[in-house]
Amino acid sequence: MNKTHLIQQVDTERIYRHILRIEGAGNPIDNPQKLDDVSDYIHSEFANYGLRVNEQEFKVEGFDATFANVEGVVGEEESSELLIVSHYDTVRDSPGANDNGSGVAVMLEGARILSQEANVHNLRFISFTLEEANPKLELKTRNIAQNLGLTEERSRYATERTHRLMKQLIGLRAKALASGKNPKEALAEARCSLDDQLDKTEIEYLKELEEMYKGITLTSWPGETALMGSGFWVEEAVRTNKEVLGVLNLETIGYTSDRKNSQVLPEGMDPTMFQTHRVSDFAVGNFIAVIGDRNSEKLAESFCSQCKVDPVDVPYACLEIPLSFEDIAQFGLFDLLRSDHAPFWRARIPALMVTDTANFRYPFYHTQADTIDKLHFEFMTKVCKASIATAFEICTC
Repeated sequence: MNKTHLIQQVDTERIYRHILRIEGAGNPIDNPQKLDDVSDYIHSEFANYGLRVNEQEFKVEGFDATFANVEGVVGEEESSELLIVSHYDTVRDSPGANDNGSGVAVMLEGARILSQEANVHNLRFISFTLEEANPKLELKTRNIAQNLGLTEERSRYATERTHRLMKQLIGLRAKALASGKNPKEALAEARCSLDDQLDKTEIEYLKELEEMYKGITLTSWPGETALMGSGFWVEEAVRTNKEVLGVLNLETIGYTSDRKNSQVLPEGMDPTMFQTHRVSDFAVGNFIAVIGDRNSEKLAESFCSQCKVDPVDVPYACLEIPLSFEDIAQFGLFDLLRSDHAPFWRARIPALMVTDTANFRYPFYHTQADTIDKLHFEFMTKVCKASIATAFEICTC
């Protein structure tokens, strides 16, 4: 089967049905059963496609549960592999249709099609868990707030005033992180900026959080505060000397908008930094973003070249950052590290974040409104085709 015929097998209806099936808040604290249900669904789909399925189990210190990354493998596990990855957990109360049901669905459809091609080898599909947060730290944060009376039983702030101030604090903390502060320093700087507005209880709450983040650095946080599943996978890969050709990280890829000013860029970035295809206006969110570090140049070129072929033709903006993971972190480019590619970058493994840019475009990011009716399935189909074509070029012999 040639590449063109292969990508024409992508079934938009299947992508839709995957998201319809897995949509729902899958959170280790509030709805662990849904998290397990989605894991089981991914496992069963991989098995149905004839892949060798593995569940890589791990524990989080201080949290009484076992978690699992779900893998489906094509070819010999001893060989160097291309990885196509997603994450299947959600934040609290969010149905997660886009974040990251879209990534899981496209990964599954890619697995279905590529598993049918006899000439494809050395390909691994992984859906990571605990991308969003460390459940131990999340639960501790909630308990501190409730014990101080700042939140009620559903962890909502008890007053509008506290809600408003904590929302301001999130923005100030993000700016401090962008300036190169570590998590503890960023939180302390944000607290000091609001010091004359915060009451004693709010100050005590934030100081306890600062103590909780003590010792976590700009380079150590992946695998400590978030990205737990991918962090564990990479640690094991390094420990066992596993070779990885590259990683396509499908992260929140389902939303587009033709509305003016629907797209913004992270602080410190401008359109001139990107290579583009069919992007005429960076203020319009109708393209896929492809982000790679200095070790990922060839992988980015391969993926972007497949975006241009006639059966795909998806608009993209590609940012090839000529920096290492450590430099990206130290320069405060935190927004470029907020997904499962970051632990791979830290291990010098080529990896791309393929994304609709999440909160820089998607108004329903991390909310209860992240539902299937918001998504653009033709767009996801094209991203799926580009991913399959890239894998075909790299993994056929």
